[in-house]
Amino acid sequence: MPLELWGATGSFYISLPNRPLGYLLLIIYLALLGLIVHRHQQGFRSLSPQQWRWVAALAIASFLASQLFPIHLNFDNQLPPLYTARNPVTVLTLFSAAPFLLAGAILNPAAAFLVGMAGGLGQSLGQSHQIFDIFHVGFAAVLAAMWLEQNYLGRINEWLRHPVVSGALSSLAMIVPIGIETFVTANANASYLVAMDLAFSTTIANIWPLLIEGTFGGGLVWVILQGMPHLRPQRPLLPSPVQRSLRSRLLNNFTIFAVLLTLLVSTVVFRLAVNVSTQLVINQMAHNAKTVSAEIPDFQAHLQNLLTQYTPPSQLLTDNETEVQTTLRQLFRVSPLYRRVMLVNDQMEVVAFYPPDVPEVQLTDLEQTAVAETLTTGILEITPAQTEEDESIISFAAPLLNEQGEAKAVLVGRVPEISLENLITGVQGTVGEGTGFIVDENGRIIAHANHEQLLNYWTPPDSATNFIETEETSPGFAYQGLQGTSNARELVYYITGPDHQWTVVVTVPYEVVLRLALNIGGPLMIIMLVVISLFYINLAYLGHDITKPITELVEASRTIAAGGNWTPPSADTIRDDEVGQLHKAFAQMQRSMKQRLNELSLLLSVSHDVSSTIDIGQGMPTILRGALRGTGASGARAVVINPAGGRPLTFGEGPAARIMTTLDRNIMLALRDLKELMLETPEEIRSVLQLEANIDPPIPALIALPLVFHDRFQGVLWLGYRQPHSFDLTERNLLRTLASQAAILVENARLFATAEGGRRRLAAVLASTTDAVIVTDQTERVLLINRAMERIFNIKAQEVINRHVADVIDSEILVKALTAGEEHMRNLEIRTEDGRIFYTNASAIISNDGQALGRVAVLHDITHFKEIDELKSDFVQTVSHDLRGPLTFMRGYATMIPMVGELNDKQKEYMDKILSGIDQMAKLVNDLLDLGRIEAGVELQCVPVDVHTLLTDIAEEYWQHAHLNGIQIEVNAPENIILEGDKALIKQAITNLVSNGLKYAPNSGRMVLQAEQRNGEVIISVQDNGPGIPKEDQMRLFEKFYRARQRGTEKIKGSGLGLAIVKSIAERHGGRVWVHSQQGKGSTFYIALPLQQAKNGRQG
Repeated sequence: MPLELWGATGSFYISLPNRPLGYLLLIIYLALLGLIVHRHQQGFRSLSPQQWRWVAALAIASFLASQLFPIHLNFDNQLPPLYTARNPVTVLTLFSAAPFLLAGAILNPAAAFLVGMAGGLGQSLGQSHQIFDIFHVGFAAVLAAMWLEQNYLGRINEWLRHPVVSGALSSLAMIVPIGIETFVTANANASYLVAMDLAFSTTIANIWPLLIEGTFGGGLVWVILQGMPHLRPQRPLLPSPVQRSLRSRLLNNFTIFAVLLTLLVSTVVFRLAVNVSTQLVINQMAHNAKTVSAEIPDFQAHLQNLLTQYTPPSQLLTDNETEVQTTLRQLFRVSPLYRRVMLVNDQMEVVAFYPPDVPEVQLTDLEQTAVAETLTTGILEITPAQTEEDESIISFAAPLLNEQGEAKAVLVGRVPEISLENLITGVQGTVGEGTGFIVDENGRIIAHANHEQLLNYWTPPDSATNFIETEETSPGFAYQGLQGTSNARELVYYITGPDHQWTVVVTVPYEVVLRLALNIGGPLMIIMLVVISLFYINLAYLGHDITKPITELVEASRTIAAGGNWTPPSADTIRDDEVGQLHKAFAQMQRSMKQRLNELSLLLSVSHDVSSTIDIGQGMPTILRGALRGTGASGARAVVINPAGGRPLTFGEGPAARIMTTLDRNIMLALRDLKELMLETPEEIRSVLQLEANIDPPIPALIALPLVFHDRFQGVLWLGYRQPHSFDLTERNLLRTLASQAAILVENARLFATAEGGRRRLAAVLASTTDAVIVTDQTERVLLINRAMERIFNIKAQEVINRHVADVIDSEILVKALTAGEEHMRNLEIRTEDGRIFYTNASAIISNDGQALGRVAVLHDITHFKEIDELKSDFVQTVSHDLRGPLTFMRGYATMIPMVGELNDKQKEYMDKILSGIDQMAKLVNDLLDLGRIEAGVELQCVPVDVHTLLTDIAEEYWQHAHLNGIQIEVNAPENIILEGDKALIKQAITNLVSNGLKYAPNSGRMVLQAEQRNGEVIISVQDNGPGIPKEDQMRLFEKFYRARQRGTEKIKGSGLGLAIVKSIAERHGGRVWVHSQQGKGSTFYIALPLQQAKNGRQG
């Protein structure tokens, strides 16, 4: 298997077909070319300039790949081209399929067709030299591109989209066209059967090369697409046309099955027919050859006898030339098989010959050898075939013995080729077209119907690959050979006789076998094709018979879905098979659906009427009328609990409703412990309802259901019938649905009555309270205000309801509190124009599922308390100022006492307590003064404050104190937060929180100082792991002088002003403070300060 770099043959050319069928095939190919161009003209137009460059590059690559690295493959059974001296060779080019497969994967079939045509042109020029290869590769490229481009669902379609599969199958699709091409381009001198034999051989030889080319090219394209998946466009998957039609699926599957079956059966039948035909022909050849081979010894013996028995030696050994000549003449006339008879003496000289048509005759070399051998041995010799006088001869040399038995002369008879023709007459025309000939012991043909073949050498093949098995009784051998001039296959049988050295050879053209095989298998194939065609027609009719009713049902379902009416066929026209049963089931389904739709329409109507009212007096009759209409009962009643209290309410509808009243109480009692009550006969009614035996019930059948909502018994709903009645599941489901509607109606009425009572009470409370209340919805529109709110802001409820809160409230602080998106509660102080101050609590209204429904604000008048607080602050301020001087003097004199004289231990103890008390009072006075200064509104000394640096400084300042208390202070704050404010006050506030944590949470582990920026403010928190603060104390922590009393904190000293100062500092900066604490898990205090202060709050 040689591997070359470029070109399968040494020349580039394209030849035209040799047969008229070739031109017909060319016309067909051109028509297919036009059809492909027409069908894919949109594909040509859709190619962009970039894609056209891809097409050009791939076309060049396809042409080059068709000549690149050709691999020559030789197959034993492949026949050579007819009437040529070329050997049979199949060329494999591994890269030839890759360009058009890549074009099909990334472009479209039109582009792949052009690329494939370019590759086919290369194959035509450099390999086959036939014009048809251009079309073959182009058609295969279109087929592969269509498989790669299709976006149908299904496992098979998914496989076809894989380049390896599509490449292999599209390449194999060229097998049949290659066979047809070989048939129509065969030499015109060859018969159609010989051309067909060559086409079969070429087709089989190209299977593996094409499969390898397609698989390798597909694998190469797959690797490229794996590395660059963006090249291949992604398309959504759709159902294939076959999947949309059951009939198409049946016919398509049968067609595939029929094609595969036909190919399989055809192959098997043809192979069997060829084998049978071959055996028949070989048997006939063997018979004829054995017959001729058996005649050869008699033929040779007859010729010998003519020379020995019919010629006395005494007449030829005489010196009388006339007598010798007469004897030779008589011998020649007796046996016309000899062309010439000669007498040779022991000196190897021809002393006489007959006929005397030439002046002189000379012995040939072979004759001289035979004569010499005969003189020596005295035995008759036969020479090999030789040429003499322009003809083929065989010479017999018979000795002439004297009385002593010595060979004194030799009689030589030359047998011409004409004499041997009668011998091979029996092997001529074997099975009509056979040819026979005889080969001597030297392998030269001595008898042949074609005189030009005489004396040519013939030898059997050395290899046994082409030998054919014959019958065990046959002494000869058979094999397949090739005719010398045409290269057509032929069968050869030869046999060498056991009692002679000549070989009889019989040849028969292989087309005889093919003709015989077609005569055997042809009728079978025709019958099979007819049967398959008839079965296909029957299957098509059967598919139509199956799919037509199904299609009608599909159309009927669409009509029903669109709201139309479908009339099922009459019972006489419906079949009894599965399709007919489907018709019946569909008709039954339509009736059930219609009934169900009527019930749903009834339920929808009842639900609409019930949902439009909460008045039980309007909704219950509607439900009862719906129950009568849906069941055909003669009366319907309902007994329900009165939502307002008192006696139960009763409702009735229908002609029998009045007489059914007597059973209301019995049914009410019976259904308290039952889910439903179905009484189909009067006897059952008497038994279950415990009626007297001599009293006939007002109705012979009834059904009753309890009205229950969330396990709350609401009443009963029951229906009566004029006749004994059997209750089916559909009827019971309808009544259960109506009963649930009735229960909902009763529950809604009860809830409305309860809510209405609560609403009235709430309205009375809101109207009577002195606190102002305002409620807004999610869109910040006013939902509710009370009278106190109207008086404070001089507005009227009917004028402001459903208006935006900013349009009706002139307090910016209150509007901001009601429009903020915060969920936590905000406590504010609002000052009105008339000087009053209101403590405002604003919070979000959260539903049970966590959804914000709006906001509510409650305003409480604290003007009087503020006035008292101001008086108290003034008093405290005055007292604080008045106490600073005495405290200073007291501390000064107390520190001077030890100067008077030495104090004993008791005096020192009392002196320490006095100084401690003075210091405590001094700190209290300083805190009061600081708090008073902050509340007095002193102007802030605003500067940029680095929060991270501030927290770090505080942590370092309190590090030793914290360490002594068993606490580790950590700072967790970003370094880029800059806060505008009074740095000293902010530090004081944080310091107060840290000192509180150290005092109330000693030995608690970590204390974390955190800061974060969110929504335009900085939130600073101090978190400890102390004992926590009870919820009841958390609300008052930031009040003046308030201290939470917990176990273990009684001995901790403090004034109760630290957190109040923190709150005042935060509010002075426009911020807020709050605390989150859980007992046993620690506390976290928060200070929220705006990033920037208002203009009137800045200085420096």
